[in-house]
Amino acid sequence: MDKSLQQCLELLKENEDEIRNGAENALLTICQNILSHPNDKQYRKVLLDDPVVIQKLLPATGAMECLFDIGFVEATDYLLLPQEVSLTKLQTLESFLAKNAIKINPARARTVRNSAIYDLLPATCNKKEKDFLMGIITNFQHVLRYEDEGLQEKARKVIPIMELEVATMKRIRELQKHAKIAQTEKTAKKQYTEDDIEDVKELFLMELLHWFKYEFFTWVDGLKCTACSSECKYLEVIKSDDPTMSRIEVQRCTNCDTLVQFPRYCDPEQLLISRRGRCGEWANVFTLFCRTLGYDARYVHDETDHVWTEVWSIREQRWIHVDPCEDIMDRPLMYEKGWKKKLTYVIAFSKDEVQDVTWRYTRDLSGVLKRRKLCSETKLLQFIESLNKYRQSSANYNASRKQYVTKRKLMELVELLHMPKGQNSDDDDNYQERSTGSYEWKLARGEISQASPKANYSWDISKYGDTFHLRYSIVEDRYKLTNNDSKVIEEISGWHNGVYELQGGIFRKVEHDWKMVYLVRSPGTSRGKIQWNFVVSNPNLCIKTISLKAAVKTFFEANVSWEVEAFFDKVDQNKSAVFPVDDCTNYYTDKLKGSIKLILTATVSGGQGDCAWQHAQLFRQSLKSEGDQSLVLDIQLENR
Repeated sequence: MDKSLQQCLELLKENEDEIRNGAENALLTICQNILSHPNDKQYRKVLLDDPVVIQKLLPATGAMECLFDIGFVEATDYLLLPQEVSLTKLQTLESFLAKNAIKINPARARTVRNSAIYDLLPATCNKKEKDFLMGIITNFQHVLRYEDEGLQEKARKVIPIMELEVATMKRIRELQKHAKIAQTEKTAKKQYTEDDIEDVKELFLMELLHWFKYEFFTWVDGLKCTACSSECKYLEVIKSDDPTMSRIEVQRCTNCDTLVQFPRYCDPEQLLISRRGRCGEWANVFTLFCRTLGYDARYVHDETDHVWTEVWSIREQRWIHVDPCEDIMDRPLMYEKGWKKKLTYVIAFSKDEVQDVTWRYTRDLSGVLKRRKLCSETKLLQFIESLNKYRQSSANYNASRKQYVTKRKLMELVELLHMPKGQNSDDDDNYQERSTGSYEWKLARGEISQASPKANYSWDISKYGDTFHLRYSIVEDRYKLTNNDSKVIEEISGWHNGVYELQGGIFRKVEHDWKMVYLVRSPGTSRGKIQWNFVVSNPNLCIKTISLKAAVKTFFEANVSWEVEAFFDKVDQNKSAVFPVDDCTNYYTDKLKGSIKLILTATVSGGQGDCAWQHAQLFRQSLKSEGDQSLVLDIQLENR
């Protein structure tokens, strides 16, 4: 707690019990009113001739000092808390006073924090239901923090708005260029038209999302030891009395046993400074940024332990899923299809309303309903409706806004009656696993399996004539086939969607602290292997030459080896020859001349200690090097 505020509270303790209790109750009410209505000026005023001030605050030593310390300033006949003043210290005071009130009178435990909203809890709640519904209230109250104009001003200062606007204009010009090319070439299926170019505000949101993930916020896995810089492992979680954080995670150094703390901040103002955390912190700040920039945005909480953002699309008249941890928009089924989540409750919170949006994120309606055991459906629906009525009936809620929100809600309910967008035609293979978080962390959460992803893909290298040019970028995670003029003629998203065979649980690892990405084998495996298969389907052609360039990195005696197996007889698959690749960064050979099939193999092995699996890195690239290629393969064909 801030020292000056602590001194004010010490002064309060010097009063007689009756005077102190009266002053603390009055201060608590002032703090709670402001936190519940951060933009309503009437709650930021304390009239000096108010009976509460005269009878409760003035007689108590330290009471008025508390108001001045949290930011109140004196006007003619009242005290005022300016909009630009941070609410962090006020939150600290409110938290202390609320806890103290409960200690003095335990019966007030349910009502000290905005009694009106807590009175909406159903009278027949059992403990499990009450805990679940209390969590909904907490999130509903928390999103009001994003409406604090002082906090928004601080957020605005760290967003590179001009740079993002320039990036948005570049994106628009690229779309316009593609639209013109498609129209000129009169392709049978145009990829872009002028009508397909999205609204500028949504394109700007894409740029904001990309910047947020790769430049602004940092994902935290294992911490670095403050004493020896070695890796740390999770030890325990301890409670925190600081209202700006939900808890403190403690990790132990694997080398010297030093304990390192990771505070889990829940106050977005603190996160603007630390700029690190996991999905809770990411969605917290990103939702604040969206509100700061004028987007209708809401904070979405998944009861199976994930959070993200939804933004209202004016152009499409619907809520769009936005996950800042993944830099992904409008892929609501990614959690169920890609991460294999068994969803239960997905609840969205905005300054206007609470909404159960589970049905936007699932195709397994019956399965979800069977797993929803925290509260009866009727009780949950009635409680959400009572919360919305409470919020939209407050004194400072605009009538026209209420009408707009009601209309928007009806549109959403109609949308949720149908299957999620593209659900019937979208294949599960189009969804990928979570990119954030360590392999062990994702495995423990049940969001990935240790089994290798599907493979068995073959590239037809004679499909486009006598040359084959393949490019793969680990940053974009995309294969591109180009012609001799470097024009992209085909793309495949996802590294595993272009491989033939996998061993050792190979996966794509992103290091957000070092801003690097690469392919690596799974922990606990001694080696990993990836194979790409290239075939010549045209009977009149065969392979003449091959050149290869690939990015690799090894540490602590780890090894990445490459080889090419060439097949020369289509009937007898035993007629093959294996050629080791002595330098994968610049390899060229004509020894494969006459072959009609190639299997390119990369093997990762070696390393030291518990992190040996991580010491052989395939396609290692910086996250900022979007234009760089991780794999370049050129094959020249000739007539047989």
